[in-house]
Amino acid sequence: MTTLVIEDGQPSVAQMIIGQWTPDHVEWADEDGNVLERPEMPDIPDLNFDEGGTGTFGGNGSGSFDWTVDEGSDGGMGSGYHGEGPSITFGGERWYIFQLTKTILIIYRITDRYIIIYYYDRVGEYNGGNDEGPSVEPVDKCPYQPYEGERIVKIMEVGNQVTYKYEQVYLYEYDEKNRISSFSVGENEDNIYWTWSYKYDEEKVTAELVDRDLLFEGYFNNQGYISEIRNAEGEAIAWYDYNEKGYLTAGKTMSDYIDMEYDQNWNAVSVHYPYVVGDWKYGYGNDDVNTNSVDLNKVIAFMGFRLDATQTDMDGLFCQFDFLGRRSPCLMVSEEGGNSYSKYNYEITDGRISTITRYYGNRIYTYSIYYE
Repeated sequence: MTTLVIEDGQPSVAQMIIGQWTPDHVEWADEDGNVLERPEMPDIPDLNFDEGGTGTFGGNGSGSFDWTVDEGSDGGMGSGYHGEGPSITFGGERWYIFQLTKTILIIYRITDRYIIIYYYDRVGEYNGGNDEGPSVEPVDKCPYQPYEGERIVKIMEVGNQVTYKYEQVYLYEYDEKNRISSFSVGENEDNIYWTWSYKYDEEKVTAELVDRDLLFEGYFNNQGYISEIRNAEGEAIAWYDYNEKGYLTAGKTMSDYIDMEYDQNWNAVSVHYPYVVGDWKYGYGNDDVNTNSVDLNKVIAFMGFRLDATQTDMDGLFCQFDFLGRRSPCLMVSEEGGNSYSKYNYEITDGRISTITRYYGNRIYTYSIYYE
């Protein structure tokens, strides 16, 4: 958690907060700060904190208010989202201050359902206090949030077919925020075919094929999911739509599109390809066990979940890691489409998925999953 410490000679919270602040986005989070939802931003007004404890609403709002600051017992930001540390009261509500710098204000309020977090940017320059200001870590404003499960670091796929046997390994590395940083595929760990590397900023994720001339940029919507993919030349090549809950409803290119259907538990049960192979249908188990850093349905699926028909997500480049909407909570037990049929079994060891087996005609594919 980022903490701002007010040292001798540095401005107080009451001094730092004076000025105009414009809203950037809103989050609903649990008690640990894990984001549950990023709602469409309502008509949140600007906040103008004037000297003397008065202020006005601007932008989408109007009217005036009085404000007071509680500097907190130690003068610094509270640890986490637990209603501790400095706070500001205005408009009849008390808001705790998670972070305050010369350019950024993050405030939150605890309700009986979730924690409401507002992110604001300062309008104009900060003119108070000393020139250096408080020492803080930079805020990462990337809206994408990885799935908060155990980290999968390797999946070993073994295929037993009539005339031969093959092996393929998938390797995963993560950054300090639990986001995917590299994804590799090879025959084994000593013979890697290719590696994708991932970099993030506040508007996009960039996936680049290492030592190859291939790059894709996925631009985020306000939910933190990719709404548009561009190639290395900056040309938009694919678009994605989501419902209000964050589930993918459609994927489109210049010449093709898909749409999705879900069951009552938000498992994707149908992927429709109008120009290629028709519909792919999926059945699921009853347990919500697809809960780790990689969406295992995207790894084991033969066709539809990879979105290969749109040529926009080769080998699960984005969809494995929840860039393309919320995942199905259960694991697949069947997949049917394009005159093919697969069924799946999975094993749970120590409370997590250890092995998945896919049966496709007289072929058997086994996926062994390794965790950090």
